[in-house]
Amino acid sequence: MKDLISYHLLEKKRKQLSQLKHLPSELKDYLSAPLVKPNTPIGQIEFLVLDFETTGLDIKKDRIVSLGYTLIKDLHIVLSESRHIVVNPKQTMDEKNVTIHELTDDEVSQGVKVSRMMQHLLSIMKGRVLVVHFDQIERNFINKCSAQLYGVDTLPFQLLDTLKIESNKRRKIQNFVDGKSLRLFNLIEQYNLPRYKAHHAMQDAISTAELFLAQVAAMGKNSHSKFKELL
Repeated sequence: MKDLISYHLLEKKRKQLSQLKHLPSELKDYLSAPLVKPNTPIGQIEFLVLDFETTGLDIKKDRIVSLGYTLIKDLHIVLSESRHIVVNPKQTMDEKNVTIHELTDDEVSQGVKVSRMMQHLLSIMKGRVLVVHFDQIERNFINKCSAQLYGVDTLPFQLLDTLKIESNKRRKIQNFVDGKSLRLFNLIEQYNLPRYKAHHAMQDAISTAELFLAQVAAMGKNSHSKFKELL
């Protein structure tokens, strides 16, 4: 029932926003595509697996420095659709950020503008379901950019969080769930998946995609399972 309520609320918001005048073309185009219905077989859904690297977790002061993504189609990862984009945050990188992300001031200064990043992001989000690990980062920063650029503080999009999928699974069989065990690279080890270089947005997106497919298989789901069974 909850999934149906959420779907209808998001669809209502999408339709309302799509009627607004003077929206930029990239936002109009994004809003023109209906959201995925809860009864849709997951084998028919395209999942956009997304990862942001940011200067920090404070939504008020921190900014995106890179994004990476890959695509899942027919429950297979389409590596040819993977991409890594460096973003100019208009903010000096401190030593901690350079150490973590290995992106220098010179590199980010050559990155794309946030407005260009959002144009591209909306085009690849259209008609797809997002998959991330720890959704507060991607959800909050997408909405922050949308508010700043378009005056729309909450974009209608559907999102699955591999961290929440795992947490919900474990809470059904145990009372206490160790938060550290739910970190992306800890889960990768637990599912015996390949480990790539950490804090590279595209590689983290690919790792998240592999984790998501492993979770779907562990739940006994297949291409004929309904989208609402993952919510």
